Amino acid sequence: MSQAKPGFLDQVRSFPAAFWVANTMEIFERMAWYGFYAVASLYITGPKETGGLGFTSEQRGQIQAIVPFFLYLMPVLTGALADRYGYKRMFIIAYIGMVLFYYALGQFKTFPTFLGAFMMVAVSAAIFKPVVVGTVARVTNEGNSAMGFGIFYMMVNVGGFVGPLVAGVVRGWSWKYVFIACSVWASLNLIIVLVFYKDPTTEAKSGRGRSFKQVLDNAVEVLGNLRFFICVFIVLIALMLANQGRPWFTWWNCILFVPAWIVLNLLWDLALPKGSGNPSHPAAQGRLFFAKRMHCSNWRFALFLLIMSGFWTSFNQIFLTMPEYIRDYTETRPMVQAGEKIFGAIGRPGWIDGLAAIEDTEILTEFDRLVRKSRGVGEIVAADESKPLVEPDPVKAAAAKASAEAARIEAEQERLRMRGRLASDPSLTPDDLKKLDELARQIGGPRGAATLEPLDLVDGARRALAYKVRIQATELGELVKSIPPTIASVQPEALKSAVETINKRLEARGRPTFGGQRGVALGAAIGELITKSGPTPTPEAVSAVCQALSGDDAKIDPPVLALGMRDAAYRPFVWKRFEAGRQVNPEHLVNIDALAIVLLQVLVSFVMGRFHQFTTMIVGMVIAAVGIGLSAVAGGTMIGPLGGSLLVVIAGLVIFAIGEMMASPTSQEYVGRIAPRERVAVYMGYYFIAVALGNLFGGILSGQLYGKLARDMQRPDLMWAAFGGIMFMTAVVFLLYNRFALPRSASGSLTSGST
Repeated sequence: MSQAKPGFLDQVRSFPAAFWVANTMEIFERMAWYGFYAVASLYITGPKETGGLGFTSEQRGQIQAIVPFFLYLMPVLTGALADRYGYKRMFIIAYIGMVLFYYALGQFKTFPTFLGAFMMVAVSAAIFKPVVVGTVARVTNEGNSAMGFGIFYMMVNVGGFVGPLVAGVVRGWSWKYVFIACSVWASLNLIIVLVFYKDPTTEAKSGRGRSFKQVLDNAVEVLGNLRFFICVFIVLIALMLANQGRPWFTWWNCILFVPAWIVLNLLWDLALPKGSGNPSHPAAQGRLFFAKRMHCSNWRFALFLLIMSGFWTSFNQIFLTMPEYIRDYTETRPMVQAGEKIFGAIGRPGWIDGLAAIEDTEILTEFDRLVRKSRGVGEIVAADESKPLVEPDPVKAAAAKASAEAARIEAEQERLRMRGRLASDPSLTPDDLKKLDELARQIGGPRGAATLEPLDLVDGARRALAYKVRIQATELGELVKSIPPTIASVQPEALKSAVETINKRLEARGRPTFGGQRGVALGAAIGELITKSGPTPTPEAVSAVCQALSGDDAKIDPPVLALGMRDAAYRPFVWKRFEAGRQVNPEHLVNIDALAIVLLQVLVSFVMGRFHQFTTMIVGMVIAAVGIGLSAVAGGTMIGPLGGSLLVVIAGLVIFAIGEMMASPTSQEYVGRIAPRERVAVYMGYYFIAVALGNLFGGILSGQLYGKLARDMQRPDLMWAAFGGIMFMTAVVFLLYNRFALPRSASGSLTSGST
């Protein structure tokens, strides 16, 4: 009969000081990581004028796929280094790196330099991860490990919840404060580890007699030899390349290449001596790595990691796919209305912008594009004053021209495909399509000019979702139609708002603003420009105003002036409707997952500590599958009159959080319990391989399924059913793994009950 588990308070009191120090450091490390990562997409793709990098979405996707994958892959090595050199020493190295490279992230503005700095942040985090988890594993025991890892996982989510909130506040001041805040959190951890942390055991001393090569050999020994790693790694590289949509390596190429590569390696193995892959076998002695058979040293543990990657593949959709789904399909206006009432009652109505911030300059720019196209007027662009010092290479010029023409043809073909899909778009009823055609005819530009089409209004409504506004395409068309060709006068409040918009952009650029009398003159010039030229002045008229306003102490260029001009010209006509469609920032809803874990993790851990580990993990995965699949029944369309149910989405996030609380820390505890005491950090490092694979597979599936099912077919229900099915099948495969792959003694120890 198994011994009774200690009570809740007894378990809490049993943890030594090192446990609480490690958990405190975990909070600050997560605040630093999520403080940047939660807003990374906005920073990477944000315009340079606002302090962002101005990269494309494709470049952003490459960065966010590469960096997390290697971040979770590197603990394989860093865990071994911790065994060799000591936990405290590795903590110090990690925090010094975080302090330096989080700050450097805000200083580097080109793709290679930013990617390099981000990779160094990942290296620092990879040093930290297996050491902090190894500390928790080493200072807990069979009686309190479930509670210990539950508390640890709660602390992960405390940092994951607070970090983005702080980042959201300081981002409103300037992007540089986001990176300063991340460096501050890492600095606090450096102080904590120097003053309070002590290695929990003499584990590090046990490895001091080993050379660095022996450390690497021991780390590789857990899974397999170099041939095995190369075979697997080439497969992963093929998946990465196929996901980037390269014309020379499509998914069909990948489907053909991967099996051929695996078969080729197996055939090569047949030509090599038996046993040559096993380092301890005589046939392996004196052979180079390519002359040895592939060898998986611990196939049961490798299989565990592969199965566990299914959990992390589905888990990552909460952060990769859910924000985009909430933005595009979920009606969050009820939450905005509740926030407006609460903030108004406490005398802080402006706080609603922290909950649901409309990207006003962006949505007005999009609206201006529609108005200008409807009237056949070109967009405002900055004059190109640069003159080439030498004549351009005619070959390169011809190649660039051909490339641009090919891109134009491809864009036009895609537009034709999208135009053909309008009739089958579930967001649009036959009456909507008829009304869109009528609106396009009524507000189209002069004969021969580029006129507005129904597809333009549909695209505009979809783009508005990205700016936190839900509006139907027909409503958007009515707003475009309502803009008069001439405007007799502009209200002083509108001109004041226009000047504030311009000054905000100039301040973000680090340039002098227009204050006092210069601000008054700027507002008057904008009003005169609008009354003379209407809401769509020509680029020449805008440039003339810029030249008249600019001086030695303050300068303004056409794109910046256009921001204020659009604000003054359009806001009085459209802002009431845009406000009515205001939507919650998706990241706040996703944060419900972290909040639920913070509030419930200790209770859930205490309850599941009464049950055996394996059952807890399986039940947690099934619950998580229900939670992530629940959005399949939320309903709603992208730009239709009804969005998806907010309550269903919130319920799904909470249910998923409960399953996550049961499965994720239990799986980490499982690794900590089966690893040899002197090899805990190494095994914990290998656990993160499952997380790395989950990031890779999850990123690929997120883009492919959202693009094909949610965006093109307008069937997000199929997408969420697929992700829920992946989680459920992971649980089923784990049951089979426990029944057939593990020795009876091991499987029995994982499923023996506790009383």
